[in-house]
Amino acid sequence: MVHVGTSAQTNKTTNHSFVLVRWADTHMSEGGWLDLDNYEDDGECIVETAGFLIPVGEPGSKDGHVSVWQSVCKNEAIHGTHIPVAMVRDIKIIS
Repeated sequence: MVHVGTSAQTNKTTNHSFVLVRWADTHMSEGGWLDLDNYEDDGECIVETAGFLIPVGEPGSKDGHVSVWQSVCKNEAIHGTHIPVAMVRDIKIIS
C-alpha cells in the first residue's frame, strides 16, 4: 500500500501494486538486404518496465493489456504503458 500526501486531508492510499513487468518487444533485424538463408534468430528482445499496475476494468486500464503507470496520485496517473497480454513473460510484485 502506498501513501500519497502528507497532511491528514490529502493523505489517501492506493491499493495499486508496484510491479516489474518483463515483456517481449518488437525489434528489427540488421539494416540492409539480408540473404534469408543466412538469417539467424537471436531470440526475443526482452524489456523491463516498472510501475503501478492498474487491474483490467479499473480506470486507466486497457482491455487485453497489462497497464502500468509511472506515477499515481489519488485518481490521477502519468506515463502509462499498455503491454499486450500475449507479450508479457513475467510480472513480479515489488510491493
